[in-house]
Amino acid sequence: MMMDETNLGDFDNYGNTYADQQSQATQVGPAAPSVRPNHKRSKNFSDHEDEVLVSSWLNISLDPVVGKDQKGGRYWSRIYEYFHEHKTCSSKRTINSLMHRWETIQKCVNKFCGCLTRIELRRQSGTTMQDKVAEACALYKSEDEHGKAFQFMHCWNKLRTQPKWLAKIDELAAGKTSNKKQKTSSTADPSAALPSETEPGAVEGLEACALTRPIGKKAAKAALLQEKKKSVTATLENMWAQKKETDGEKELKKEERFNKAFALEQDRVANEKLLLQVRSQEVEVRSQEVQLQKKRDEERIMTMDLTAMPDDDLKKYYMCLRAKIMSRVLK
Repeated sequence: MMMDETNLGDFDNYGNTYADQQSQATQVGPAAPSVRPNHKRSKNFSDHEDEVLVSSWLNISLDPVVGKDQKGGRYWSRIYEYFHEHKTCSSKRTINSLMHRWETIQKCVNKFCGCLTRIELRRQSGTTMQDKVAEACALYKSEDEHGKAFQFMHCWNKLRTQPKWLAKIDELAAGKTSNKKQKTSSTADPSAALPSETEPGAVEGLEACALTRPIGKKAAKAALLQEKKKSVTATLENMWAQKKETDGEKELKKEERFNKAFALEQDRVANEKLLLQVRSQEVEVRSQEVQLQKKRDEERIMTMDLTAMPDDDLKKYYMCLRAKIMSRVLK
């Protein structure tokens, strides 16, 4: 399985080290109930509970001394004890609850690992590990039958660099052929498929270290080819939709430009008419002012005292003006 060791942001620490596994294995935890005391639905697991459960699995399941040789009942009792000894919240999870939660975690994490493998098989240049993880999350959600996103990134962060976890996945991938042979042998001899009572991890139908094998390279390549075909089709459809949208926008903008130009022309004509009206009013006012001033001058001439004028010529001039004024008024 391909895996980049680059840190993806602030990854969580992987909990307790394996140096104190022997002392942890001998500690006595609280009594482990096999079933829940009632049928009420417990609240969802918190991220902290998930991380403690993963640490429990790493310390108990991968114990180099007894990890592979312990029976299922004792195996899950030890995980239960470790979980309740190291949790920091008021959790009352039962053995069954922890078993089913771990089954969900390892199923989803391995499915995500398969998605990440398919992304890495693309060998896209210039992409960082953060980009690959983001694409793997999107691929995971798109292929989930309920459209759910990958919810166990905090668990993957704790498992991704654990050598024994990676070795177990590689072991499953390498044993693909032998698994097929065992399946054929089991079909021929039905009794060979039945687990013995002393077989490790046989309790309640769950193996102690059972892992779902990630998708193989051939299947990943086939899925990648199908994905590329869908991508090309989606790209062409998107280009055609964009062209239609662009053509519609061009036509709309053309009509908008025409309407705007027509409105501007109407405004120009209206402004010119208004300007002509203003000028006409100004001319009329000016004409009235001239007529008023002329009338005032004529009244002044008509009321002047000509007898006091010493100059006869000037007196004759004003008398002539009076005659013209009277002639115009009488007409």
